[in-house]
Amino acid sequence: MTLPNRDERVKWVISSTSRDEVLERYDAWAAEYDADLKAYGYRSPAIAAGLVGRYVPKGTGPVLDAGAGTGNIGQILVLLGYRDITALDLPEGMLRVAAQTGAYKETRQMALGDHLDFPDNHFAAMVCLGTFVGGHAPAESFDDLIRIVQPGAHMIFTVRNDVIAKFKGVMDAHEQAGRWQLIESTEPYESVPGSDDPHGTNQLFVYLVK
Repeated sequence: MTLPNRDERVKWVISSTSRDEVLERYDAWAAEYDADLKAYGYRSPAIAAGLVGRYVPKGTGPVLDAGAGTGNIGQILVLLGYRDITALDLPEGMLRVAAQTGAYKETRQMALGDHLDFPDNHFAAMVCLGTFVGGHAPAESFDDLIRIVQPGAHMIFTVRNDVIAKFKGVMDAHEQAGRWQLIESTEPYESVPGSDDPHGTNQLFVYLVK
C-alpha cells in the first residue's frame, strides 16, 4: 500500500470505512508514524501526561495505554516514573513499534469495542489518545474499559470534536448509572497546531471510576 503525502495521512486513516481498512492503513503508516506526529506538532500526549501526573500517583498499579499506537504517551509516562504500562491496540505494525520503545511491560493485540481479555478491576489507570475518532473505536468501548479499571482509578482520554455528540451521550449515560464521575475536561483544542481542519479539535476528559 502506498502512503499518501504526510499532510493527508490523518484524513486518510480517519476516512477508513471498515476495521480491516483501519488496520491496513495503520500498518502501512507504522514506520513513519512517530516522525509524522513530531512534524505535525501533535499536542495530546503532553497534555495528557500532565493530567496523568495530576491524578495518578506513581506506583499505584498497572496503567493501560488503550489504542497505544506506536507508544508516544507511554514513552513520556516512563520518563515521569510510571513503569507498569500495558499497550493495547489492534494494528500489529503499530504494536511492534511500541514494543521496541521499551516503554511497555507488555503489548496486547485487541480491539476496543470487543470484550477485552483482562480481569475485572485490573488497571489502576487508563489513558487513551487519538482513538475515539470517526472510523475507530466506538463509544461502546467504555463498557469494557470501565470493567477492567479499578474503582477509584482515573480514565483519561481524548474525543475528537466531530464525534463528540455521540460519545458524550454514552459518557453521560455511564455517569447517570453511577459507573464513573467526570472530574475534569479541557476546552476544545487543536491537537495539531495550525490545522485547517474545522473538525480537527479534541477534548481531554478525566473520569473517576466508581
